[in-house]
Amino acid sequence: MRRSLSLLALLGTLLATDARAQARREPRAGRQDAPGREQLEARLRQQLWRVTKNRVGLTDEQMTRLVQTSRPFETQRRQLAVQERTDRLALRRELLAGANANQDRVAAALARVLDVQRRRAQLQIDEQRQLASFMTPVQRAKYAALQEQLRRRAENLRGQRVRPGGARDNGMR
Repeated sequence: MRRSLSLLALLGTLLATDARAQARREPRAGRQDAPGREQLEARLRQQLWRVTKNRVGLTDEQMTRLVQTSRPFETQRRQLAVQERTDRLALRRELLAGANANQDRVAAALARVLDVQRRRAQLQIDEQRQLASFMTPVQRAKYAALQEQLRRRAENLRGQRVRPGGARDNGMR
């Protein structure tokens, strides 16, 4: 059950993934999926589709446009998340050096983190402008709230992962 909730939360951040395209994709070479994993993922995508449609109040046509519109934004959002994690880790490494921290590297890493945050905000503004072409303001607000709820749930689940040896990973970045 916990694995299912985790997958549902993570799939929430990937709403832009078209369920039909995912169903057609071939398994990755060398990947050993547990039996039924693709079926479970397909069911979770369908459930997410229904939840989004019902909570936000979208028509089938709006849902199709949402998938098409959101796909490039989700790709960019994932890229920014990877970049931010890399930059935060670099910043953390320097700060752990204490008095020996390289001031120039700290300044550069901090500037990169702030730039990612600025780009993420601009991405959200751009996405809202596109969503406004087919969604009402109320629908956009409900969709944003649902996205935030799913992101928080995914973060919480990531923070609860157990490391080898039984220690909990607090999700420190």
